[in-house]
Amino acid sequence: MSQFQNLSSRKMKLKLILSLVLISVGSPLDAAELLTYSGQMVGEKGDPAATTKRFTLAAVRDGRNEGGILHWIVVEDGRGAIPWPHSYGSSQWMDGNGINVQAATASRNNPQLLYKNEELKAYVAVTLPQLADGGKLNQESIWKQGPVTYRVTERQSVEGQQTWRVLGFTNFGVKRTFWVNDEGYIVRLRENVTIGRGDRFDLEYDLKNVEKLDEDTRGKVVTAFDVFNKFRTKVDIEKLEKEIVWDDQQLEAFREDIDRLVSVSADTPLSAVARLAQTDLKAQKGRSGGVATLMTRAIGKVVEEPGFELYRGSDYSEDAFTGNVTVLHFWEYRSSPLEQPYGQVGYLDFLYRKYKDEGVKVVGVVSNTLLEDPAERSRVRVNARKFASFMNLGFPIVADVKGYIGKIGDPRGAGAKLPLFIVLDQKGRIVHYKAGYYEVDRDLGLKSLDSVVKELLEAASE
Repeated sequence: MSQFQNLSSRKMKLKLILSLVLISVGSPLDAAELLTYSGQMVGEKGDPAATTKRFTLAAVRDGRNEGGILHWIVVEDGRGAIPWPHSYGSSQWMDGNGINVQAATASRNNPQLLYKNEELKAYVAVTLPQLADGGKLNQESIWKQGPVTYRVTERQSVEGQQTWRVLGFTNFGVKRTFWVNDEGYIVRLRENVTIGRGDRFDLEYDLKNVEKLDEDTRGKVVTAFDVFNKFRTKVDIEKLEKEIVWDDQQLEAFREDIDRLVSVSADTPLSAVARLAQTDLKAQKGRSGGVATLMTRAIGKVVEEPGFELYRGSDYSEDAFTGNVTVLHFWEYRSSPLEQPYGQVGYLDFLYRKYKDEGVKVVGVVSNTLLEDPAERSRVRVNARKFASFMNLGFPIVADVKGYIGKIGDPRGAGAKLPLFIVLDQKGRIVHYKAGYYEVDRDLGLKSLDSVVKELLEAASE
């Protein structure tokens, strides 16, 4: 063999070695896996059939040398569901800094469930199925995170996999138990959850399937999650909300991006989220069109003899609907579940106290379907009074016992939700109709409503 041939052979070997080094250092471990979990949440009391909520958790585990990223989605079945922009996320885990379990409440770094019944709506954190440094567990492993101490108790086989059984406990007893395989991800979890006023539930999930992803599929998943995560940032929906009320600017961005969200999510776990997004956008279009029609019909109507029944306060008379600027706030006024932003009554009370000496009246109108049943009205009254007292509201509370909201234009009939804000001018005519929440100004509160009231006062003084 010539010197040139020897040199070429050495170069080829060197290139091969370098390429292997680059693969091992700079690229994902071979690597990406789709983990699919089946889970449920069941009340400790009551009929399991009535309290059970089921869910599916899918997580693409994209491992790297010093940790990796979990791209996850959660799909819920029964007892409510979180808004779709909160049903997905990307969470990083870092190896080398000690064993760590991510199970934060109300955090976008964790999958979340929404549990809903007649008394409450509560977020429930789902433990991220990947442990930082999870592959380093051994019989002696013990660590503490916040109030929870974790300890490896024994080696067990789960569905054919060798795992470490980990017990997490607080001063009050066992919080969660999970089984972790040698690759550092959870294959089974059992957890005690308390929500609302001490209601206890058993939350569990089990690994049902592991699918290796080729590099092309992994690339599609990474791109899809990147697009979806950027969309959420673009429309400024970073904070977890139990209900999202899209404003006009957000809806415009939603319409612009929906086709991109659908196309990029094809053949990835996010396709399920994209379908929810499409359904939501169609509903938003229907609501906005229906509400716009109701608003057009309402403007100019005179509110007279609505037959409201006084529940709380003394500064109320239907005769005052003329001669004053009046804001009617139709909402349920329930004392439970207590959920922010509480129908925006805090901001409304601020506006009332600001303008009450200038001839502005604010009336909270209880609009609850239970009012249709005379036997339930006493319970509605108690709830409304309790809520108004809790919020220390200065304006009176009445009940729409005759369903007058239907004559004005009930937005619920168009698929929208309360609250409904109605502004009457000094002649008792409807001059402003707003279904849903206002954007909040840092200094003025409900700035748009404030502007309407201020303009009416200024026009009367001219």
